[in-house]
Amino acid sequence: MKLNSGFDQKITTFIDSLPRGRNFTIKIARSLRKGGLTWDPWILRDGDIYRLFYLGGPKAVDPRTPWWAEATIYGAISSDMKHWQDLGVILEPDPKNPLESQRMLAGSTYQENGIYYLFYSAAGKEDMWNEEIGLATSTDGIHWQRQSSHPIFVNLDERDRWYGKYDFTFTNGETITHRHWRDPYIVKEEQTGKYYMFICAAAKELAASPFCGCVALAVADSIAGPYTLLSPACMPILDRTSESIYIEMERPQVIYQNGKYHLFFSCWPHRLNPKWIQQVSQERISPSSLYWYVADEITGPFKAVSKKPVVMGSEKTGMYGTNFFPSPNNSKEFIAIGWYHNLLSLGVSPSLFPVFWNHGLVEIK
Repeated sequence: MKLNSGFDQKITTFIDSLPRGRNFTIKIARSLRKGGLTWDPWILRDGDIYRLFYLGGPKAVDPRTPWWAEATIYGAISSDMKHWQDLGVILEPDPKNPLESQRMLAGSTYQENGIYYLFYSAAGKEDMWNEEIGLATSTDGIHWQRQSSHPIFVNLDERDRWYGKYDFTFTNGETITHRHWRDPYIVKEEQTGKYYMFICAAAKELAASPFCGCVALAVADSIAGPYTLLSPACMPILDRTSESIYIEMERPQVIYQNGKYHLFFSCWPHRLNPKWIQQVSQERISPSSLYWYVADEITGPFKAVSKKPVVMGSEKTGMYGTNFFPSPNNSKEFIAIGWYHNLLSLGVSPSLFPVFWNHGLVEIK
């Protein structure tokens, strides 16, 4: 299984530099790629093995339907993050479950006491704009069983207390009602032993506007849950407005480093609040930009590290949905992984994007 092509990174950054004709070039570049489309990777280190999970879908989808509308979770394993063995489909849409019958979305994987826990998100055919979170478990990391009868959240009926839906109108005039509730990321707080789930969500108190993105939070005493919903860990409200800076804060990741909790996430430029862009300018804003917030406590509130909290160098990688992962060469250092948004291919190389984290500075080289 071939991944980590440096050529993909060069093609993506070349396309980003084009003054015009970008969409046409993207269509040509994607059509020339072999195999299906791939995006949103995450990795679990399991002893000497690296377990890769990612979303994939076919090229030949209805042109009226977004490329992400058909998605399955795939897997691969490696001993060095350079040569990967394809495991094929890990988890696919469940036609028997109306909430998971259309597409799978990203998540995170945790291993504890010989059991693998895959937290994922999904949406159904009847309403693909209504997303939910599920759990699958495995004893070998290859064969997975959905835990459909096991409630993820103990108080899901209270979700509307903090989190809601919003109306969004596309450029073609179509309006949809969207509940984004996806990209679950699990962190174990070592001092208390509690498990925290960070979720891409919409803040109810801001939902009068599409700019209502927040990072939801839930906590549990055991990895499998059930999780109790809490108020948002991060809700970046634009000064003198009732709007968030972001429509959505995708692929949230929280890392404890240097005595603080660091939150990283992605947001497409066209889903940033233009009022905020007017304040901070377009400089260093790209599809690859990774946003950085920090807190003293794992529950937040997470605050921006600067007026424009973009991780240095992230805007030039050509990758979206960037996450940090411990380097296979030095577990105290990080590398950046993600997917090349112009090509819909994975970037999970241990050598392409080292991360330099020195106290108050984080930079992707």
